[in-house]
Amino acid sequence: MFLSVAGAIVNAMTTSTKFDTSGINSSFLGSHAISEGDISRHQLRSPLFTQLFHNVYVPAWVPISHELRCRAAARIAPATATLTGCSAAAVYGFGFALPYDDVELVVEEEAKFTAKRGMHIRRTTIELAEGEPWETIRLATPLRTALDILCNTKLRRSLPRTVGLLDVLLREEFFERDELDALLQARHDRGIIRARRCLQLADPRAESIPESEVRVWLVLGGLEPELQINVHNADGRFLGRLDLGFPEVKLAVEYDGKWHDDPEQQRHDALRRGRMEADGWEFIVVTQEWLREDPRGMVDAIREALQRRS
Repeated sequence: MFLSVAGAIVNAMTTSTKFDTSGINSSFLGSHAISEGDISRHQLRSPLFTQLFHNVYVPAWVPISHELRCRAAARIAPATATLTGCSAAAVYGFGFALPYDDVELVVEEEAKFTAKRGMHIRRTTIELAEGEPWETIRLATPLRTALDILCNTKLRRSLPRTVGLLDVLLREEFFERDELDALLQARHDRGIIRARRCLQLADPRAESIPESEVRVWLVLGGLEPELQINVHNADGRFLGRLDLGFPEVKLAVEYDGKWHDDPEQQRHDALRRGRMEADGWEFIVVTQEWLREDPRGMVDAIREALQRRS
């Protein structure tokens, strides 16, 4: 019986213009589907569908992404709402948000709309020029997207993490740095002082968000590492390149993410580090766990190594 029900639903969804089974636009209002006779309430609550928000569903076989959830949220948000922050960045192609991170929206003060589970709403003013039509709501412009990433302190992103996101946007030339600087100087939003500090610390030369985080934690700890260091020996032979380091004392700081678990990458790292260690360099390798669980301990360890080597 279950298989026949599943087949009937699949047939209805693939032949009806009310459904899009391709993925990204496949969300639908459960109440509307029931009222139109496409499916029953019992079928809607079956394992054939995944609920994204109250009354918003997708077929169970559709992979859940943050952009999919943004489009689903647009189905129940007021027309004046604006998708912004890391959620808008997801629509623009930046993978800052995990699939089930809260969808970030700006809603005007007078709007009679309360956040549903899985949404984060900021009630503040947003100018018409700061967004453009998208789905049934609006999508923040790149500059407004950056502003809300920098100013939204309620999402509890650390300052180093926020700078890491900004580094990516600057590296990809998502907007002009001078334009963002001018915007931040002209605004008085809550969190604007922190936002200006993030821009001061930003450096688009960073090649990953965790690399940016390590750098910023070091700077906040009073240390000043150099970025993207080309290392040569006394004879001028190129030994390799470092993400972060202190050339004056030959101390290298490297972040090892999951991609370093690849055997070929491990072999490459071992050869490169071996050449530099033979030339007198010392390496401090920062793991994902160390960075997440004890960043201040990481800074102290690097400070001690600097003192020892100098």
